[in-house]
Amino acid sequence: MIIDACAAPGGKTTHIAELMQDRGKIWACDKTASRLRKIEENVERSQLQSIQTLSADSRNLTQFQNTADRVLLDVPCSGLGTLHRHADARWRQTPASVQELATLQQELLSSTSKLVKAGGVLVYSTCTLHPAENENVIESFLSDNPDWKIEPPSPNSPVVNYFVNNCNEASWLKVLPHQHNMDGFFMVRLRKTNSSP
Repeated sequence: MIIDACAAPGGKTTHIAELMQDRGKIWACDKTASRLRKIEENVERSQLQSIQTLSADSRNLTQFQNTADRVLLDVPCSGLGTLHRHADARWRQTPASVQELATLQQELLSSTSKLVKAGGVLVYSTCTLHPAENENVIESFLSDNPDWKIEPPSPNSPVVNYFVNNCNEASWLKVLPHQHNMDGFFMVRLRKTNSSP
């Protein structure tokens, strides 16, 4: 079972279903019901059976505690990694708004980590390069949750080979627009190492 905790508009959700050959169960969650309609349209168009949508704040999914094999947490963020396409984002974000987002991201990570079974995986990602929304969130989470660890990508992974200069010793991955000619992203794979709640 997989939970896509901030799923709308659903591109990653449907891709996961295709990778799983439409087997298992994927819960596509978003707190805005109207945004889930796009996922439902894509599910119907793609004829995928494994995806169920749920309108809920992912900080409150207690019914799924310790049940998920995987959680994708592509959190709401400042979008500062997309400035080359959305130059106006620089005028919409302030230090205060970035801090508000970082607080939300920490809450989402703390809450959704409780949904993962022992041995399960949570992937945290953003389309920003701001350390307050990325490294600081992960470092704080790991400091408070010793039963979680970063799981680095395989050394033979094509992702690591392509982004080799941006996989640091802590094993999170940053995609830098000026180096890779694409949006900026931050990604880290976390594994729950024991059964503590």
